[in-house]
Amino acid sequence: MDRKTPDLPSVPVVSRTGGNGGPVFIDSAELAERWRVPESWIRNRTRARTPKEERIPCVRLGRYVRFEWGSPRLQNWLEKKRQ
Repeated sequence: MDRKTPDLPSVPVVSRTGGNGGPVFIDSAELAERWRVPESWIRNRTRARTPKEERIPCVRLGRYVRFEWGSPRLQNWLEKKRQ
């Protein structure tokens, strides 16, 4: 019996290392790990009830929240908090 593999559309894959030159999206758990803060702290700073100037820049994909690691928006937000 010969089973054919279905033809799948060519979809660019975003690697965690950013090897394809595209943005590297990480979730709140990974951002919390990189910044060494609780994940709940990250999630609280993405919610609408948080003042805009305090919100961490993120990308919303439905109910999922992702962060563009290395993006100017995220770097600028962090720099403002360091001062």
